[in-house]
Amino acid sequence: MRQFNVSDVFTVVDLLSVTVKTGRTELQNILKASGAVATDETTAEELGGTLVLFVLNNCYSACRDKLIEWLASLHEMPLSEFMKLPPETVLDTIEEIATRKDAKDFFARAYLLFKQIGASGKATSGG
Repeated sequence: MRQFNVSDVFTVVDLLSVTVKTGRTELQNILKASGAVATDETTAEELGGTLVLFVLNNCYSACRDKLIEWLASLHEMPLSEFMKLPPETVLDTIEEIATRKDAKDFFARAYLLFKQIGASGKATSGG
């Protein structure tokens, strides 16, 4: 599986936006359980791992095609080729995303950025 790149930031933010709409209460519970703000590296990594699984789970029902396209892109192959791979490939990919430190950090930072952008949008539009 390739390393994350700039296009993944936009994909993950899109996935987060769908996830927040479909699972707001569940996400709030996850953040409360994790202390809401990851202040140290261990907490941030745990939050990132939890967010990975939450996003992937919620995105499956809300934006399945976009999620599958992204998984194929992580393997740097066309969607048609990815869909021919053994089913374990999906499980292996999700497991790798959920356990790789850089992936957990990426999801945690993407979520915090998404949250800041959302808060700043509310502050400016709520005037």
